[in-house]
Amino acid sequence: MSDGRMIVAVIVLGVSALQPGSRLAGPWRAVLEQAGGPLRFAIEVEAAGAGWRARLCNGPACEPFSAVRLEGDSLVFEMAGYAAAIVAGFAGDSLIGSYRNVGRRGPRTIPFHASRGRWPVTRGPAALLGRWDAWFHTGMASSPRVVEFWNGRHGLEGTVIASAGDYGRFAGLWAGDSVMLSHFDGSYVYRLTGRLDGDTLRGTFHAGLRSQTPFTAIRSTGRPHLPPLTEVTRADSTAPFRFAFPDLDGRLVTSGDERFRGKVVLVDIFGTWCPNCHDAAPHLVRLYRDYHGRGLEIVGLAYEVTGDTAQDARQVRRYRDQFGIAFPLLLAGISETDAVAGSLPQLAGFSAFPTTLFLDRTGRVRRIHAGFYGPATGRQHEKLVAEMRREVERLLAEPVNGER
Repeated sequence: MSDGRMIVAVIVLGVSALQPGSRLAGPWRAVLEQAGGPLRFAIEVEAAGAGWRARLCNGPACEPFSAVRLEGDSLVFEMAGYAAAIVAGFAGDSLIGSYRNVGRRGPRTIPFHASRGRWPVTRGPAALLGRWDAWFHTGMASSPRVVEFWNGRHGLEGTVIASAGDYGRFAGLWAGDSVMLSHFDGSYVYRLTGRLDGDTLRGTFHAGLRSQTPFTAIRSTGRPHLPPLTEVTRADSTAPFRFAFPDLDGRLVTSGDERFRGKVVLVDIFGTWCPNCHDAAPHLVRLYRDYHGRGLEIVGLAYEVTGDTAQDARQVRRYRDQFGIAFPLLLAGISETDAVAGSLPQLAGFSAFPTTLFLDRTGRVRRIHAGFYGPATGRQHEKLVAEMRREVERLLAEPVNGER
């Protein structure tokens, strides 16, 4: 996906609330107050020896904070892969404060509150469950999405899929004839609300604090509603693909370097702020582990939020260490599609982070996957991962027909 941010969640509490066995431990019903209403998620906190550990949850999908620490009177819940914050204090037995996101586009603040306990579980009716072909309406234009709903062990769940990949796992509720699903991972701030009217679902997709996009959806016919990921971005394949960017220590790495000569190369265009990139990273690591010895190289081109080389390099190092990445990661620019187009002129129609280029042994682009289907998409995720592996195997089986 092309937008996202990074999180460090900070909850400011009195020191007495931080002692083992105190009122901090346990599940919390958390809310971000978007302009159109409440976005629900969960925070789970438990004691761990003399400290704490915590998780951020959307239904059954939970991600641990990378560290939980006390700084003065503040408890810091850290997710090292992102850079944002929830800052709150106790008001009675509740937490009240705000989610703060400070990125290159400027600060964003969303009111936050949480109360003790778990969200109630509700299940969706058969009339809602399944796959819906949606159109999101912006001004005079409309763009396709797919919306899916299912009942899981935590009640109603779902996801939203665009031509660039999915928006993660949503969780929420069904009441009367209406649905409300939320997704907050410290980066994406998404909520879908809608009303079922016969065989049509009409509603609003909420993003960030204020963005509200109306949509209309009908039952999927089974025909393709979104373009395949391989048809979104194009490349000039008449010549070897060229890149030249500094690594995390400032050394220039280019496509003409010896390590890439005669190799099959995957070029991963990513950003550490991008949750879809986080979903894709483990699969790239596995491909590198399984096929590097047979002639596969991978290089990551990072397009980051701040444009500050030192800050962006720190964030990419955290990303590298989080996923155990052994292939080179390069600082390529800022996280704008125009920046990618300017620095990689052989691409056309770039629109998605991550985008993966498959280069043959002569350095030419043979396939492009724009975006990534994450685990929330189920079979689509499994199919995409298998397709990527087959493509690598096919390219490795080809003989070297020329030099770069």
